[in-house]
Amino acid sequence: MTLLIVLIAIIVVFIGWGGTFIEFDISAGIMRKKLFGFLSFGSIPFSKIYAISPVSNLIGSYKYRVFKKDDRYGKGILISCAYGKPDDENAIAFVEEVIKPIHHYLEAYDKPEDFKPISIESYEFFDVTGSSYTIKKKRIGSIVFGLILFCIGIHELTPDAWLGQDLSIGRICFLLFTIIGGPAIILAGFTEVTFDKSSRLLTRTNPLGLGNKSYSFNDFNGVQTVRKSTNLIYSGTDVQAYFLRSDSKQEVIVLQSFFSARKVERFILEINSIIIN
Repeated sequence: MTLLIVLIAIIVVFIGWGGTFIEFDISAGIMRKKLFGFLSFGSIPFSKIYAISPVSNLIGSYKYRVFKKDDRYGKGILISCAYGKPDDENAIAFVEEVIKPIHHYLEAYDKPEDFKPISIESYEFFDVTGSSYTIKKKRIGSIVFGLILFCIGIHELTPDAWLGQDLSIGRICFLLFTIIGGPAIILAGFTEVTFDKSSRLLTRTNPLGLGNKSYSFNDFNGVQTVRKSTNLIYSGTDVQAYFLRSDSKQEVIVLQSFFSARKVERFILEINSIIIN
């Protein structure tokens, strides 16, 4: 009997969650989230909403979420299904029929101070030398983690390997991950990303010269965040910079990863201060 009640409760919650929708009340200037389609369990005044923005994940799909002005790079509130490609017809229709009209109404509640540029007097995430701004790195963590992975991989090549001596696909993948991934993590710790205001170039360099790149500030096409999850558990947010090439294609460079939304916002403010100012 207890099991039956639990199963019924799960089904009810599942159906209720499936019937949840987001309501934008234009007359009241409030966004509401409604469980079962009628039970309000969260509301946000339009005056506190920053924007409806796409959020990508590691597999390339994206969803639209509502972000508040005091938490512009946090989790946000989901308001759409997942779309697999930028030119998805449903995504385009969602933007034209939902997002653009809602943004039109949101603008009426914006205040000048909501978008007032913040002056950056000191840099939390950059080492500054003259006109050069280099992103700070926590090399010790990369070295330790990389060495641990590499040593595990070497151990698995010895007669005392924990996974045995077979040549299964799983064991081969594990060996590649540890033996190649370990040094790659160490190398990433020594990879430097520098913004130079005098030459107006962003450069990425490492001791081996692998993947060295330079991008002009003139080609800068904005910053985007990618929320990462492992087994449906949030595991951090990547901050990516986009640059538009001469052939109109975009190149992306991952600048840094954070767990805290506050750090993401501060980091982006510092980037804009360097590139735009």
